Amino acid sequence: MNPQLFRGEAAYQSAVAEQEMHAFIGRAGLPQAPLYAIKKVDDITASGRTPYCWVYTNQVTGLMSGYKLAVFNNEVVQPAVLAITVVGKAATDAGAVALKTLPPAEQKAVLDQLQRSKCFGTAAGVEAAIAKAEGLCGNVEDVAPQATVGQQGLIAKAVFAWEEQSWAGVVTREPAALGASLKGLAGRSEKVHQARLVVVPTKATSVGFGLYLHASVPEATAKKAIAAFQGLAAPSKPLAVAMDLGPQFSFVVPTAEQLEKMRAAIGLGK
Repeated sequence: MNPQLFRGEAAYQSAVAEQEMHAFIGRAGLPQAPLYAIKKVDDITASGRTPYCWVYTNQVTGLMSGYKLAVFNNEVVQPAVLAITVVGKAATDAGAVALKTLPPAEQKAVLDQLQRSKCFGTAAGVEAAIAKAEGLCGNVEDVAPQATVGQQGLIAKAVFAWEEQSWAGVVTREPAALGASLKGLAGRSEKVHQARLVVVPTKATSVGFGLYLHASVPEATAKKAIAAFQGLAAPSKPLAVAMDLGPQFSFVVPTAEQLEKMRAAIGLGK
C-alpha cells in the first residue's frame, strides 16, 4: 500500500516510492518481485491467486487481511474531523479552530450536529476507520485514493456537499485539519466561505504503516526482516517519503496489548 497514493501525490512520486520500497525490502530478506500496489483489503484477501508474502500497509488493511503484524512505525497519528459548520461572522475563508477552544455548549452543539452530518474520508484509511468506529459523523463516505487527489480533494467534496442546515466534514489527520482552508473551492452555496471550520479529534489515535507477513514466511526470514526495519536509523529522504516516516519514527514489534488497542480503535472485535 503506497502511502504517497493515499496522500494524493502525483503519479511519478508514487512510482518513486514503490521503487524505494522495492530496493529496501531486498535488504530485509523478503522476496522483491513481483511487487504489487494495493488499495484495499480485497486486494490481499481475494481468492484465486497466490497470496502475497508480505505487505507494507496501514493497520486497517493489515489487520483486516489476517496477516501477522511483524513490526510497525510507532509514531502517533491523531485523526480528526474537519467539520464545516455554521455561517458566522468570521472573515471569509477563516482558518479552522479546535473544538476545545469553544464554550462547552457550542462544543456539544457541534458534536450533536456532526453526528447527523455526512463526512468524507479515504477508503481503507485509519482516520476514516476510527471516525466510523467512534460514530463522530452521521455517515462517512469512502473516497478511493488516487494520484493528485489528496486531502484537498476530500475538502472540495465536503464543500460542495455543505448546506447551512446540512453540514459536511472531512476525516483526516489533526495537523492537516488545523491547517485547512476553503479558499478557491466551489460550493453549492457561496455562504460556505463564511462557515466556521471546527476540528474535532477522535478519542483513539493510530500509528504509522507496518510490515505484515503471511503465515508461510519462515521465522528466520521474519526475524531478518524485522531487524532490517528496526535498524533503519537514517533513511534517505526518498525512502522516508516512500515509507511515510516522520521525524520521530521508530519501528517496534507489537505487543499483545498494542494489537488489541489497534483492533479496538478501528472497530474490530477480539
